[in-house]
Amino acid sequence: MEIQTGVIGQIIAGDELGSFIKVVENTKNTGGFLILTASTPEMKDGFDSWVENEHSLGSYFIESGWDVRWL
Repeated sequence: MEIQTGVIGQIIAGDELGSFIKVVENTKNTGGFLILTASTPEMKDGFDSWVENEHSLGSYFIESGWDVRWL
């Protein structure tokens, strides 16, 4: 599974099917990753989640059942 940071993608399988996603690396400030999801690629109406490290990021994607098409 490829997880890109700083790039918009669209969830094509799993929870939140059809939503857009962006993973923001925030290791300098929090040591973790911010996961943004929204109904549009502009990310204006979204939600966010945070995970503490790269391992947790992968686990989050697996648990959500996400397959993402990175744009």
